[in-house]
Amino acid sequence: QQPRARIVWWQWLLIAAVGALGAGVLAGPALLMAFIMSEPDDVDAPALTDVEPAPDPADPADPAASPISAIARQVSPSVARVDVQMPTGAGSGSAVVYRADGVLVTNAHVIGASDQVRVTLPDGQSLDAEVVGRDEASDLAVLSVPAEDLPVPEWADASVTPEIGSTAVAIGSPFGLDGSVTSGIVSALGRTLPTGQGVLVDLIQTDAAVNPGNSGGALVDGQARVIGVNTAIATGTGVGQGIGFAIPSTTVTSVADQLLEFGEVRIGYLGVVGQTVDPDIAELYGLPVDTGAVIVELDPEGPAGEAGLEVGDIVVDIDGEEVTTMADLAGRIQQRSPDEDVEVTVIREGEELSTTVTLGERPTQPAQPAPGG
Repeated sequence: QQPRARIVWWQWLLIAAVGALGAGVLAGPALLMAFIMSEPDDVDAPALTDVEPAPDPADPADPAASPISAIARQVSPSVARVDVQMPTGAGSGSAVVYRADGVLVTNAHVIGASDQVRVTLPDGQSLDAEVVGRDEASDLAVLSVPAEDLPVPEWADASVTPEIGSTAVAIGSPFGLDGSVTSGIVSALGRTLPTGQGVLVDLIQTDAAVNPGNSGGALVDGQARVIGVNTAIATGTGVGQGIGFAIPSTTVTSVADQLLEFGEVRIGYLGVVGQTVDPDIAELYGLPVDTGAVIVELDPEGPAGEAGLEVGDIVVDIDGEEVTTMADLAGRIQQRSPDEDVEVTVIREGEELSTTVTLGERPTQPAQPAPGG
């Protein structure tokens, strides 16, 4: 009797897991997690007449100049517009200078699978860009343009931890409006966002206004350091509503360096499909814990299978870091490297067990088309 009940339970969870992946939304009434790439064919941009280029921010030496204007003056010259052309449409986003010799970073979803990419620098130069590499799992890509002496902003390193409530300035090209600057605060840290290609982890949440076209642009702190690359908004309309997300600079620099050196990003792979355990599911099925990630499908020849993990195990900890959701589990593994050993703690039939798993390498995923393109 008991084995039969467990089969039904895991089959139900597998259906739920597949359904969640197919839906592509984050739970919440009418709250859609949307990438913020401008799609000229589909997005109604504000009506514009005789638009003049945005004036330079105020001189920071001017007593009337605000701290935001000083930040904008310092970083805006390092943020470019990206235009993408595909047979089925076009789109635009933003990019941030990474190296002075013409290397910029942007979001992978901005360029999609296209190789027809053009970058417009703040000085007006419009240049064809080469796609050096892209990684859909982290939603980052590296571009190269034939330019020298580009202004490189200061990228915040691991020693810089943004403070909740501190200044956040978003710089990019919403609706194709180059050099737009908005400001707000860092609203939260460590956000997790499931996507069609993986899980974005440790995201910075901000209330600085971000809109379609801000994707790939800079999120800057009060010291004019780039702390993140804007990537998504929570919206019910497709337009920013005070909840934006940025990939942290430490992730950006790590991924960019790997793309420049290897042309790809090597991250850990566990070889499981899982589902979040919440209090409702735990009560319904009499589970011994009400948080964690239950394994509903497993490759017996993959890292988890070879280490002895089983379908039905509830993962609750990775290397001493608590796992409360499937997104937690995916994020923890995504931050590790292939061949790295991790200690995985699971609940199996009410007992806590720990085992060491040697991670494999994430299978290569094909590039996805640009949204609307």
